Parts: sequence; C-alpha cells; structure tokens
Amino acid sequence: MKQAYPRIGGHTPTGLHILRDGIILAFFMKHPHREIGRAALGAFNNHLQHIGPDKLRHYTGTEGYPLPLDDMGLKYVQDQFVEDEGCLLQLWEHDDKLGGYRFEYRGRMLGKPQYTHWPDATSCVAFWLPTEYLEEKGPARVKELALALARELPFNTGYVSPAFNGLMDIGAVHPLIHDLCFRYPGLDIFDSEVTMRLGTRPKGAYWLNFYGQPLLGQLGGAAGLRERLTLPGISVQELEADKVLVELGEWPEVDGEMSAYRQLARILEPHLYQEGKPHLPPDEMRRWERRFLD
Repeated sequence: MKQAYPRIGGHTPTGLHILRDGIILAFFMKHPHREIGRAALGAFNNHLQHIGPDKLRHYTGTEGYPLPLDDMGLKYVQDQFVEDEGCLLQLWEHDDKLGGYRFEYRGRMLGKPQYTHWPDATSCVAFWLPTEYLEEKGPARVKELALALARELPFNTGYVSPAFNGLMDIGAVHPLIHDLCFRYPGLDIFDSEVTMRLGTRPKGAYWLNFYGQPLLGQLGGAAGLRERLTLPGISVQELEADKVLVELGEWPEVDGEMSAYRQLARILEPHLYQEGKPHLPPDEMRRWERRFLD
C-alpha cells in the first residue's frame, strides 16, 4: 500500500541546509578498493545513466570544496575508481544546499597496516534519490535501479530505504533527527562512517534487503528465509547462488505497525550491527536500533 512520506528539512543557525528526507540505496563490500573499484565504477555509471547526468552536478575536490562535474570533472571522478589504493568520492546535486540526489563511495585500503585495529572495516557505495523520485516513478522503478546496481557489485549486505539524508558530520543535525526518528521508524539513520565497524553484519530490517555471504548462510539461505518469513507481501528472490533480495512489500513503510519489518528484524537479531558512533544519546540509540524488536 502506498504511504504518505514525510517531508523533512533542517538548517543550522547560519542557514546551512543539513537535513532532508530521501531514499538510500547502500551496498557494503568486505573487499579492498583495489579489488572492487571497477565494479563500483560500473555501478556509478549505471546509476548516472538511470537518473540522468544532470542530477549530479558537483563533486568534492581534494581541497574539500565542491567543483563542477563537467566533462573534465567526470573523467577525474571515473579515474579515481581505478587509479589509487583507496578512494573517497562524494558527488552532489547542488553546491549550496543539500540536494535529493547524492553519491558516495568509500573504497577502503583493507589489509593495509592502518586497518589492523579496524578488523570490521568495509567498503561502501551509497546512492541517494529524492523521496519525490519514489512517489512519481513508483517503487518498481526504484527496485529496478537497485537490482541493476546489485548485479554490478560484490556485496555482502545492502539495502534500500527511506532515510534521513543529512550531513552527519555536523553535530547540529543530530537533535533534528532525534525529534523525528521514533515518529518515523522506517527512516534509516545512515552515516558512511559505519563502514569502519560494520563488517558483514546487517544494519537492520528495510524495505529492500540484499544479503550475500556469509550472512546468507547464517540465515539458512533462501530456503530458510522463505520458511521463516511468513507474512503476506514478503518475497525472497534469489539473484545468484549466494545472493538474495528480501522485499517487504510493494512500497516502503515509514510508520505504523510495520509487521513485516518486525518479523525480519527478529530473524536478523543475533547478527545485527550495533552502532559504535551513536547519533543519538547512547540509550536512545539502542532503543532506536531495537525499534522493531521491543
């Protein structure tokens, strides 16, 4: 059933736009950048083709300032996927406010000495769409894009969800999220710094859930998931021998009973990631992480 999705906005006292609503498509890969850079590039190019090249107009340069994504900028960005040992890329719709379209890739130098103390570090690629994209084009179009991206990437886990699209490194965003996250439990709180600790664990239960190994084996494979996910509207689709998509209904939910999310969360509970860098007071962060369990 189609939902009414919230419209969220937040600014700092100086007027910087730091929070809005959106749709996130995130994939996590326990592989170093040198092994997955070309796959991430393929997903990025696929994404640009899907949404249109005019939706991402700026990228963050080496000095930390936004630069125009003209032909020269696009070539620079594409080269970064394949040239270095590690890679951090951020692309934006606007250079003066937080837009609905956004892209981020963190290709970690896993296996290098600096990661000795971060055994659960992982690489990540995150694609953002405005909520209006889902409402206007429909969930089938978002799912089509997610499946196209998943085919490109050697993911361990991934998901698609409505989310708080915010500048998480700015402290002023956290109180804004705090006031809304329990009202809309279906909105994900995402910070790419989770990649320092996530490993191959799932972050939670979402509208679209992508599982690869080793998590899929721990959950009993596609057959085990079908046996335990019994509520109407839930589907388990095998993508490859070791990858599945678990879909919790035709449209994503953000509030209400969210029974399918609760059933999946109970299955995931022994494996769930617990945030090591809370964006809420620690006790409330734990309560939010268990919002579908308690």
